[in-house]
Amino acid sequence: MSINEKVAVITGAGRGIGRSISYELARKQIAVIIAEFANYGVQTADEINQQGFQAIFSEVDVSDFESVRSMVNEVKEKFGHIDILVNNAGIRPTCPFLKMTAEEWNKVIGVNLTGAFNCCSLIAPLMVEQKWGRIINISSLAAQQGSTGGHSHYAAAKAGLIGLTKSLARELAPYRITVNCVTPGWIDTEGWEGQLDGHRDEYAKKIPLLRLGQPEDVANVVSFLASDQAEYLTGVTIPVNGGLYIY
Repeated sequence: MSINEKVAVITGAGRGIGRSISYELARKQIAVIIAEFANYGVQTADEINQQGFQAIFSEVDVSDFESVRSMVNEVKEKFGHIDILVNNAGIRPTCPFLKMTAEEWNKVIGVNLTGAFNCCSLIAPLMVEQKWGRIINISSLAAQQGSTGGHSHYAAAKAGLIGLTKSLARELAPYRITVNCVTPGWIDTEGWEGQLDGHRDEYAKKIPLLRLGQPEDVANVVSFLASDQAEYLTGVTIPVNGGLYIY
């Protein structure tokens, strides 16, 4: 299978890290599916197409199994196969644990962890059938060091992604499907909700490489993991954090 025959589904691909991943894979002549709940995914797909690559927007709520099934069926109908899955969709609302409701907990787990399960459960069988696939889960530094800023639900979900990665890597290896994980650190995206404004230099000084990460830093690692050059890597967690957390 040559690289220009591949199809990649990237969830949460409308902006930030997901958007950069979509651009990077599209530049490799991979058809990218912008699987996104928000309308800005349409703009991302349009911009990629305007640059001469192939992108399709597919509206999906990853926490809803039937919504994911509809998205997967749409992609199957158009392309006949899905080769790469990047589970990037995530939400990160702030709420101290002592004030957290079950509804708030379940919402974050539903998008960040159950969403990955939904996508894997519907796409992995297609990869098994074709005896080839790449699944890349986007976790977080919070999964490795915990969260002290009111994001315990987020940290728990992202830690769950690491466990899911290792388990699927073992189960799917006989089918030439690799499953790996990336844990971004402090990446300069919209997810900070303005917290970085006026403080970028202050945060950068706390990082050994003395700069905030860019979405492209994560996209480059994902692109490698999606390639044939990474065929002997599975079950690994790659930190992209500038040395902020070394283990």
